[in-house]
Amino acid sequence: MPEFSLPLLAPYAFILIAALAAGFVNAIAGGGTFFTYPAFVAGGVLPAFASGSNNIGLWPGNAMATLAYRQELYAVRADLPFLSAVTLIGSGIGTVLLLAVGNDGFARLLPPLVLFATLLFTYAERVRQWVLQRAQRRGAASQAGPSRGWGAALGLGVVTIYGGFFGGGVNLMVMASLSLMGYQNIQQTNAIKNYLAVLIIASVFVVFLIQGSIAWPQVIICALGAMSGGFVGARVAKRMPVAWLRAMVIAVGFALTLIYTWQYWIKPFYR
Repeated sequence: MPEFSLPLLAPYAFILIAALAAGFVNAIAGGGTFFTYPAFVAGGVLPAFASGSNNIGLWPGNAMATLAYRQELYAVRADLPFLSAVTLIGSGIGTVLLLAVGNDGFARLLPPLVLFATLLFTYAERVRQWVLQRAQRRGAASQAGPSRGWGAALGLGVVTIYGGFFGGGVNLMVMASLSLMGYQNIQQTNAIKNYLAVLIIASVFVVFLIQGSIAWPQVIICALGAMSGGFVGARVAKRMPVAWLRAMVIAVGFALTLIYTWQYWIKPFYR
């Protein structure tokens, strides 16, 4: 029987700790990807494969949230075929683009992607308020219900392409798209957001499974850690100041931007 040394187990332990933290912060403030993605890369998973495998590892948390909102989803069941089709097509395109770009290309895109996701998370409340104001004005002007036209499909499609390609901050972008489409009930919008997040990850899973690009040991460890962290986070969510966690997530995001800028943009010129 082979011996398992600490250096061999250390990357998996790092992923487990990061996944626990991701599940915890996702249950309270969001932004868990900032913890798990670098853990996958540090664990030896190539950048593009780490993006997909990381999303797959966090899938159980989204699935559990979707089950919790099943009544709200039933209320908007007539809209789900349209939303599902747009999401599956968009996220499928994004995942194929991710694999087409490859690890080297994705690594070069990583600094601006992480910076964009960090800024989106930083100004999430302002974005949310702006979107709600736009949605309320639209609702006052028209009572026809949520839009299912080409404009709505294009807006959600672009967001889900981004979700299949990288996914950092995609939940907020989906919420914004749904609000601009005319969804005004926040509980229903949140339910749809969780449901579409499951579909985005499902597309990533199928494409990566066909390509044989899933880092299964890391994914399993991430899923177990994220579920455990989410359970604990949900229990303490009402007692912990969200501002503290948000500040920590933002700090990690900006730190990763600097690290990846050095690693993938600046360091190669010194070789």
